[in-house]
Amino acid sequence: MQHPRNDSLLVEAPCGAIRGKLDDQLSVKQFLGIPYARPPVDELRWRAPQPLSPWHDVLEATRYGMPAPQNPSSLFEIRGPNGEQPESEDCLYLNIYAPLSPQQEKLPVMVWIHGGSFYLGSGSQALYDGKYLAASGRALVVTLNYRLGVFGFLRLCDISELPATGNEGLMDQLAALRWVQENISAFGGDPTNITLFGESAGAMSIASLFSACPQQREPLCGNLFHKAIVQSGNPGVYHQPEHATQLAESFLEALHSDSRAPIHTLAVPQLLKAQAAIIDDPCTDQRWGHLPFKPVQDGQFLQSAPVDALKNPAAANVAMMVGSNSDEWNLFSAARPETFTLDDQQIRGHLQHVIPEAKIAPLLEYYRARAESMPENPWPLWSRTWNLMLTDMVFTVPGLRLLGAHQGKRYHYHFTHPLSAQPLLGACHAAELGFVFGTHAAEDLAHFYGGEAEPHPLSESMRDAWLNFAESGEPGTDWPDYDRGHSKQFGSQSERALNPEALQTLWADLDDQQLRGFL
Repeated sequence: MQHPRNDSLLVEAPCGAIRGKLDDQLSVKQFLGIPYARPPVDELRWRAPQPLSPWHDVLEATRYGMPAPQNPSSLFEIRGPNGEQPESEDCLYLNIYAPLSPQQEKLPVMVWIHGGSFYLGSGSQALYDGKYLAASGRALVVTLNYRLGVFGFLRLCDISELPATGNEGLMDQLAALRWVQENISAFGGDPTNITLFGESAGAMSIASLFSACPQQREPLCGNLFHKAIVQSGNPGVYHQPEHATQLAESFLEALHSDSRAPIHTLAVPQLLKAQAAIIDDPCTDQRWGHLPFKPVQDGQFLQSAPVDALKNPAAANVAMMVGSNSDEWNLFSAARPETFTLDDQQIRGHLQHVIPEAKIAPLLEYYRARAESMPENPWPLWSRTWNLMLTDMVFTVPGLRLLGAHQGKRYHYHFTHPLSAQPLLGACHAAELGFVFGTHAAEDLAHFYGGEAEPHPLSESMRDAWLNFAESGEPGTDWPDYDRGHSKQFGSQSERALNPEALQTLWADLDDQQLRGFL
């Protein structure tokens, strides 16, 4: 292969000149660590992202930028480009992966919004490496960072002079999308064909963006993005302003401060320590849910619930694909040892906090019968019952309701392929990501995927579907018609096939907020 000259990796964009690097093995150009807004530091902490002036020198975009500030996690390790702890607020960076030999002059653009419970993660995680999708020659892939936790989802405006609404993290995502609109043509992307895709908190963010209407302008859907893939996200996860303000008050108490203290001057480690106190508080689940930091439906930036926002005529022009995994809740149960000893009464005690008592018995009967039909499953019977029930309650059914409210092109998938290196996790939350991105064979992800070979038929079929959808709004000719109640299954376990209509009937008596469960 003839290598491109160094100047062929130099892009002249409206933002300024950018030089990337080449992945020789895959023939993919990588532009890493591009700033898309001013650093939210000093007086810009807890404020909406501010536009960045064009730069005059060449930006050497060969290393990832800093991730958003966050505490260490047992789920995955997030580090800065030099291996440092992520404690710098200068974190608003994105990455672009572009094929060296594109299949057409202007390629569709796939913008990834990472998950991590709104307080963890980064767009530069190995799991989200966009080079394998870009290597197809069919799309540009963009991954991004946004502010997390108390820096991006803390509502301080009602109890202090600080302007933080609790939606600054979502505003960062929009700032990145505006940057993409203005600059992506220079990289060979089509700004009129942008697909948002994201998982977990990233998927919930995408659902929220359907109702985002900053400064009372026209809806963003159909303008800043044209297609959406919502992977394992509950669209009912958001705070009302009063609840978000109560969380902020608890944060200030954990900080041993009050609303008049100059908290905007405190060091990042102090703020992260108080954030950890909120997350680790034994009462957090009942007070704020598993996700204490989340978007705020304030009637201004977020004007309605995502399901209601889909009634806007503009939303009908955005093709939507929604899906989830067959064992979502296994991931969360595996992190809680008490789950392995659950019994009938304990499950009832947990559920009575979130759904009416009269509804618990028939649901438990249904899910226990399903659990008994899975004798080879490594979980004890009642733990298995709990995992199956919470998977559908928190992820499967809310996703189906979101898709059901959509008036445009719509498709549904169900992922059932278990993690080969983690039998206890099965097809858990986030298990599909390695196959969507093609990173399942990466050496540093072998502890999840077992070093599965590449090419992998499942990964090839999922990548093809995601790329098809980005190109045309249709994932493939072999996809079943969701309007007739059918879902596309990824995975060979036929006994785990999904019946969307029957499942929605089972949960029909519960409203969207009850289906948030413990989120």
